[in-house]
Amino acid sequence: MSIKKKIEELKEELLLEEASRMFEESGYGQMRVVDLAKTAKVSVGTIYSLFQSKEGLYLAYIEHQINNFFTELQQRVSIDTTPKQKMHNYIELKFSYYTHKRKAIEQSATNNPLFFNTTYSEHSKPFQKIYYYLSECFMELNPKLDSESAITMAFAFNGFSDGYISQWLESGNNLLDKVDEVTALFTGMIEGCK
Repeated sequence: MSIKKKIEELKEELLLEEASRMFEESGYGQMRVVDLAKTAKVSVGTIYSLFQSKEGLYLAYIEHQINNFFTELQQRVSIDTTPKQKMHNYIELKFSYYTHKRKAIEQSATNNPLFFNTTYSEHSKPFQKIYYYLSECFMELNPKLDSESAITMAFAFNGFSDGYISQWLESGNNLLDKVDEVTALFTGMIEGCK
C-alpha cells in the first residue's frame, strides 16, 4: 500500500472519529460538515472528497458502529456461553448501543420509518457477520433448524428487536429493561420451531 493511500485512510479514520463524537452529541440534523472541518482543521472539500456528502459521512459512521458492535459482541462470548446467553448478550449490547447513541440515530429513525431496513441494506457486509452469529445461536438452540431457516430467523429477530427500539424512541421508556423480555420471547419462538 502506498504512503498516500495510508495517509488518506488515516485522515478518513480521524475525521470519522470526530464526526462520530459530533453525531452522538448533537444528532444528525444539528451536526454541520463546516463545523467538522473547523474542528479537524481541514477543508470542507477534503471531507466531501472522502465521504461525498453529509449522508455519506453518516453512513460511514453507522458502518463503523456496526463493526465496533460486532467486535464487542465477540469479546463477550466464551467457550461455555450458552445460545440463550449469546442472544441475551446480543440484545443487551444492541440496546445499550442505541441507548448511548440515541442522539445520533433519533432523527433519522424517527423521520424515516424504513431507517433500519435502509441501514441494513446499505451495509450488508458488516451485518452479514451479525446474521451469521445469530443463525449459529438459533441452530444451537434448535438443532432442527437448517442454515437457511436459521438465517431467515436472524433477519426476523433483528427486525423484532428493532421494533422495540422504535417504540423506545417514541415512548422514552428504559430500553435496557426489555432485554430479558425480548430474549425470552424469541428464544421460545426458536425452540418451538420444527
